[in-house]
Amino acid sequence: MPEHPHVEIVRQGYDTVNNGDTDALAELIAENVVWHVPGRSSIAGDYQGRETTCAYFDRLHELTGGTYQTELHVAVGDDEHVISVDHRFARRNGNIYDENGLVVFRFRDGRIVEAWQISMSPYAHDAFFA
Repeated sequence: MPEHPHVEIVRQGYDTVNNGDTDALAELIAENVVWHVPGRSSIAGDYQGRETTCAYFDRLHELTGGTYQTELHVAVGDDEHVISVDHRFARRNGNIYDENGLVVFRFRDGRIVEAWQISMSPYAHDAFFA
């Protein structure tokens, strides 16, 4: 059974983030996207709009010296949502960030309009990005 086209968009999104290519990421997300990052760290919050969301991903790479990577394990989806399971890794200030996570993506007109990142180790996430 072929993958839903939205799953392929999510796969492309993971590649663009890993490559630090926010120009390519911008093509996959809606102008009015809302990206939710949980927690209380310096990067937590709701990023509203394409420019702000792309700046968030640029900041991830800046904070980690370009080491932030996400390995997509599985993604399933339909006409409105894709849910992905991934592994996240980065280095920063001598510390290592190494955890699994989920992202729930909502789509409209073939673009990501909203995403909720979910950390399996929220305290570790907050501590690493404090």
